[in-house]
Amino acid sequence: MRKRIVRIWDVPAGGLLPALITVASAFCIGGLAGMLLAAQVGGGGHDSLAAYIEGYLAAAKSGSVVLSPGLLSVLWESVRWPLFAFLMGFTALGVLGIPTLFAVRGFLLSFAVSSFVRMFGGTGGILAFFAFGITGLAAVPALFVLGVQSFAGARELAGRALSGKKGVFPFGRAYWVRCALCAGAVALSAVLEYWAVPALLCSVAGLF
Repeated sequence: MRKRIVRIWDVPAGGLLPALITVASAFCIGGLAGMLLAAQVGGGGHDSLAAYIEGYLAAAKSGSVVLSPGLLSVLWESVRWPLFAFLMGFTALGVLGIPTLFAVRGFLLSFAVSSFVRMFGGTGGILAFFAFGITGLAAVPALFVLGVQSFAGARELAGRALSGKKGVFPFGRAYWVRCALCAGAVALSAVLEYWAVPALLCSVAGLF
């Protein structure tokens, strides 16, 4: 059983640590940029965003709107990041595209969370957790697993392209098992986003 688990997490070309460092660094750099930009936003942009969120929370408290988002929009929001990471693993261009994808994802997530905290203080952190953290507990680890294995595969393909060598296709059974596990995590994230998050946001709206 232990050997089977080890084989599942053995990424193509054995490049687990370098791939993890690359995608994690890109994610953190993007997150730092998002946090710094959120701290610098002021004036009309800050006021407009604050007014929008406050209006949304007021509507949630009064029950005057239905907060459940459209199913298709939820599916696209949940699937697009892991899908792009998955697809870029089949091309040598993934060595550039995957770190860029993680930097953008880290930036957007950090900017959103930082903006909530800046506008509402500590309670903004609670709101950000219910809005992004619950689904992120499933979606972000799945994105990292897909990103790490895709980057390792893309790097292998890039090395072959530069050297002109041919070899065995670098994706085996374990690769697809990991993809299936990540697909399950993404599906769970979409379910939480569609059914649980709106109800939870309504329950905490009274804090603001």
